[in-house]
Amino acid sequence: MLSRLLARSLIGIVPEKLVARITLLPDTVSPTTITVFHAWLKPLQIRLTRYGQLNLQGDETLIKIPDDELNPVGNGREIRPRDQIVINSTTYRVLAVRLMSVRTVWECLCRQELV
Repeated sequence: MLSRLLARSLIGIVPEKLVARITLLPDTVSPTTITVFHAWLKPLQIRLTRYGQLNLQGDETLIKIPDDELNPVGNGREIRPRDQIVINSTTYRVLAVRLMSVRTVWECLCRQELV
């Protein structure tokens, strides 16, 4: 069984870590922007046609965000659909999200926004 400590240590072997600026859009208060320094992109398996309840179109991207960077003091921040992630000046809109790997990594299914 994968422990939380082991899952966090495995994040260290991710080859290409990216800086991501995440804008959380809560329902009631003003948006919050957080900078994360160890995000990474994960390719989708080409045979997938669904992700949860969403039908995939083929232009989606998986972005992984470590929970300890999103919530450094355990403040309960959550990434939700409609939130925005900017990596290398490319803006992505979150379509669906799951908290994975023993609650250590947010897996965000995103689509690039066209400007």
